[in-house]
Amino acid sequence: MLDQALMCLATTIYMESAQEPKQAQIAVGYVLMRRAEFNHKNVCSEMKRPAQFSWYGLVKPPSVIQQQYKDIAYKVLHRLEVDYSYGATHFHDTTIKKPRSWTGLQPVVKWSNLIFYKQGGSKYARNP
Repeated sequence: MLDQALMCLATTIYMESAQEPKQAQIAVGYVLMRRAEFNHKNVCSEMKRPAQFSWYGLVKPPSVIQQQYKDIAYKVLHRLEVDYSYGATHFHDTTIKKPRSWTGLQPVVKWSNLIFYKQGGSKYARNP
């Protein structure tokens, strides 16, 4: 199950942020892990939840994910990287409109085209 979580995390990092700097890629991984409550058993089901990640269900990922994304996923999965999302639970690409339903979210950091947000006053407002 740990290998499956690693692949779901690596695929999400690749699909959401392959063209972004490494900090953004790591931050995307932390957003998924935070949503999965830092439990590897929840990673794939969280990735597949409707409307969670822009690519899932719409675009087929490549059959082989490059090793660099697996390495980032491994480090995020085991919390061996700095959390460049600063506690974020959401992010969006600035080339796409931010969802209107995102009320109460506070922007915390921007990495290239990705802006990361966290919910104030929730369990997610803390860094891991």
